[in-house]
Amino acid sequence: MKAVDTNILVRWLTRDDPVQTPAADRVMAQPVFVAHTVFLELAWVLAGRTYRLDRARLAVALRALIDTQTVHIADEEAVRRAIERFAAGGDIADMLHLTAVHGCSAFVSFERGLDERAGPHAPVPVEQPA
Repeated sequence: MKAVDTNILVRWLTRDDPVQTPAADRVMAQPVFVAHTVFLELAWVLAGRTYRLDRARLAVALRALIDTQTVHIADEEAVRRAIERFAAGGDIADMLHLTAVHGCSAFVSFERGLDERAGPHAPVPVEQPA
């Protein structure tokens, strides 16, 4: 299995380049691995200046990606949960950070309200430093 970069996923999802889109299709037809960092960058690119996907459309695109049979993501259940918390108002980066802290006792941040946006079943408790 090969890992893919964000630019492959952008071309595949947006279909906006007549040369690179068919090449991305060929890559995505085979089993591929999407790293959490690539997933995060994809969200930033699709929400950014060029594509300007709103929260709802971005959540749909991210779900479509992980629902693709050839796509493999480490800890898919946690990433799905991160997308749901993002769709409910959380920051995608923060929600993905919470999925990557296996074995830790807490996620410490100065960000107010992060514990609420992470939801009652966050992978680890969210704390603010004293």
